[in-house]
Order: sequence, then C-alpha cells, then structure tokens
Amino acid sequence: ALDRAVEQTIGELRALRDSVVRKIGGPVAKIFDAQLLIASDYEFLKGVKKEIAAQQRNAGYIYHTHVQRTTGKLKRSPDIYLHQMAVDIEAVAGRVLSHLAGYHKSDLKFAPNTILVGKTFTPNDIVNYRRRRAIGFLVSEGGGDSHMALVARSLMIPVALAEDAWRNIPNDCRLILDGTSGQAIVHPTDEDWAEYQKRKKRLGPAVITRIKRLARIPPLTADGKEVAIAANLTLPGPADDVLASQNIPIGLYRTEFLYLEQSRFPDEETQYSYYLQIAEKFAHTNVVLRTFDLGYDKSLADSDWPREDNPALGWRGIRAMLDMSHLFKTQIRAILRASTRKNLKIMLPMVSELSELERAKKLISQVKFKLRKEQIEFDRDIEVGIMVEVPAAAMIADKLAGSIDFMSIGTNDLTQYTLAADRTNRKVADLYCPYHPSVLQLIGMTVDACKKHGKPVSICGEIAGDVLALPLFIGLEVDLLSMSPTRIFDLCRAVKRIDSNLVRHLVGAVMASGSVHEVVGILQNFRAAVEKRKL
Repeated sequence: ALDRAVEQTIGELRALRDSVVRKIGGPVAKIFDAQLLIASDYEFLKGVKKEIAAQQRNAGYIYHTHVQRTTGKLKRSPDIYLHQMAVDIEAVAGRVLSHLAGYHKSDLKFAPNTILVGKTFTPNDIVNYRRRRAIGFLVSEGGGDSHMALVARSLMIPVALAEDAWRNIPNDCRLILDGTSGQAIVHPTDEDWAEYQKRKKRLGPAVITRIKRLARIPPLTADGKEVAIAANLTLPGPADDVLASQNIPIGLYRTEFLYLEQSRFPDEETQYSYYLQIAEKFAHTNVVLRTFDLGYDKSLADSDWPREDNPALGWRGIRAMLDMSHLFKTQIRAILRASTRKNLKIMLPMVSELSELERAKKLISQVKFKLRKEQIEFDRDIEVGIMVEVPAAAMIADKLAGSIDFMSIGTNDLTQYTLAADRTNRKVADLYCPYHPSVLQLIGMTVDACKKHGKPVSICGEIAGDVLALPLFIGLEVDLLSMSPTRIFDLCRAVKRIDSNLVRHLVGAVMASGSVHEVVGILQNFRAAVEKRKL
C-alpha cells in the first residue's frame, strides 16, 4: 500500500511539474523537482518499511511519525531554507497519506470569486486550487520568498498575510483581497465593497493583459515629452510574453529566482541558460540584471552564512559577493556569455562606497579578460550600473556617477534605511513612507549627480509606479520609471494628462516641504488640478 501511495504521489507531482513548465517556466518547476526527490527518497522509505515490519503497525501511522521526526528538526533550525524544506516534506507527506487513506482530491470548481483562507498553502495547493478557480489566498505564514508565494506570484494570483487573524475569519463572509497593496479587508462596509467593485470593473481583464490596449509605449505627456517606462521582474512567468510583445524594457530583473527554488548557488551553465533565455525573450529591448542580492534572511541551506540579528544592515548584496568573489565571478561570466545580443546590463546592489564599486569592476574586468583569452564572444561594451538604496550612496552619488554607466534608485530600501523603519514591520508601518522629505532629498541628490555626469538614472522602487508621484519624477527629469507590471497600464494613462512644463514648478515646492503631510498635500492638489482641467 505504501509503495502504491508513493507511486501515485510521484505521478501527481510529475503532472504538476509539467503543468507548471507550460504555464510558468523552468525555475518554478524546480520546486516540484525537489518534491519529487523527497517523495522518492529511498533511505527514508526504507526506514519506514523497516519500522512497519518491526512494529506491525499501520503504514500511515509509521510514515506520519517519520515525517514528524524529520520536519521537527528542520523547523527548530534558524535557517529559513530548512523551514521551507520542512514545508515541502509535509506537502509530499500529505499526498502520500491521502492515498494511503483512500482519499481522492476534488476537481469540483469553487464558487465564483472564492478566496481561500488558511495558516499556509503548499505550492501544490496553489496550482491545484487555481485550477479549481480560486482567485486569491490569505495566509498567516509564508513570506514573499516562500515557495508558495513564488508560485502564486508567477501565476499572478494575489496572496496576503493575515498573521493570527485568519482564525477569526468565518466561512462565506465578505472579504476583499487587494493584490496591489497585499492587504485584506474582512467584513468590509457597503461603501468599501461598492468602491472595490467599481475598481474591479474599471480594471476589467487581467491587469497585465491590459498593457496591450495602450496606444503608445513609452507614453507621451500632454506637451509631447516621452516618459520611459520599464518593468520589474522577480522570475520568469506569464507576464514576460506580454511585456516582450510590447517591447517594454526590464529595469530590474532580480536574479535571486535562480536560487530561491534550489538549495544551493546555481552553477555557471544553469545561470547562462536562463540569462540567455531572458536575453532572447526580450531581444528587441534592454534587460537590467541585478546581481545576487543575498543576506542572512535569504541565505541558503547549504551555505555558511553567519547568523545575524539585523540582516538588513548586515553582510548582504555586493558586500557578500565581494567576499565570495568566486560566486560573483561565476554569475558575471554567465551574464557576459549571454550578452551577445547586446541587450543585457549589469546592476550591483547595496553599494555604499566607491571602493566596493572599484573592487566589483575589477572582478568584472578579470572575467572579461579570461573570456577574451578563451575567445568566447560577449558584449565588450556591456553597461555596469549600481542600485542607490543606501543613504550613503545617495550622498556620494556625485563621486560614484563618474565610475558607472547608470544608476537606479531603489526607493524601497532607501526609505527604510533613511527612516530606520523596517518596511515589513507593521508596528512602524506609519513611519515608512517614501514621500518623507529626507527620502525625496536623497532622490534629488542622486538625480542631480547623474545629470551632472551625463549618466541615465531610473527609479525602480514601488513609488515608481505610484501615479501620485509621477509629476514629481517627470519634473525631476528621471530618465526611466521601472515598476511592477501591474502598475504600467494606469501609469501610462496618467502620463498623457500631465504637462511637463507645469511640473517643473511643482518640484521646488515639494523639495522645500518639511513633512510627509505637506508633500502629499501638494501632490494631491496638483492631481486634483489636472483632473479638473481634464473635465
């Protein structure tokens, strides 16, 4: 019975993997490859069978006991990837135990607009429940880098965290899941419900596919000025085809997807294969590949990453990669080999001083020299830029700008570092605000430094897709706004209502403001004036 249950589980996982490969792509499918290895673990199954024979007890009981024994150790580890491994083992075990008990999964469709609420869901659940027409998930566990969130994001399914509140949400109640903000509203008022129904109707079809409706990309302001728009991507998925068909550049491609579904750093050939696919997919536009942005909070199970109490301020990003130069050079070599179409760019994260940039550039030069020596083709003029996400980098932007090809302002981290407010901590959520005058001053300093040196500058944080901030960035003459693909449609439509000559006067007033309230008030008044002129 156990062998049959395992065989049935393996068959289901293979079918899931093949389905994911067709709908999303290889990287996420590797999550199910890992689960297949777990399901077919010979030594584990051998131990289970031996104990069944020795104790003469129910196969399901012995199997479950072994699973609990294994996952208990993993859950007690401080390593988040061992925690994820425990989740995967339990997901596989759940399938095996269901088959042993004779349960059969339901293929019945959920009622329209069903949102599923629970402590957590496995990647398998996300794929299966999507097939049954679930439209969103509300969970209490599972961060943005969990396998569950990774699969959901790839399938463009909203997921929100509710912490312990999920236990108090009754079945069949009204629930609003805002995929843009990642927040949920339980028992919304009639006014909230009506407002979100209007918003949903206004959005119409899938947000991504609406990009195809845009008459022109990049969009033009009311006075004919072009505003360059780009997308941020976390991993390959359904959005890629839409973005590529509209020749929308990728202003930030987070390469961490290559190790999130693996328990180790990917080798050169694995990286090269994916970077080449990305370059070919976006053959008619540019892609900025950010090198690995790792820290203890994203450390790998087989790494010797030191435990840190505050990993956001620790050994991460370019700091870590410079200390592990062999890994950095492997990634750079893979990117360079994939760069023959001349549409890839390299971006270095978490740079805080000139010496870091100089060391990174030296390593890149060493890789280029070796490739030339081996007569391997690559883009010899590939651009190398940095993310400005540390206040120190913004304050010495004038010094850094002379040594790079471009800068991209990562406002998410820049905001939390400037205001000492963790963007994932709800207790200080009211302090975290990219409209704070100090953050805007740092953005302005960075833009001015790039203009002085004739280097392009972009913004790739969440605020880049905020329509409220759009006139400010047009007025500052930011060269590119890179945002979540879901924000592109609304932002492009907003651009055509703005006169670039008028927003220049807005910049001075905003930059002279002394509070968030004042900044937001000025921008809201400007938006109201624009809407009034439109009417």
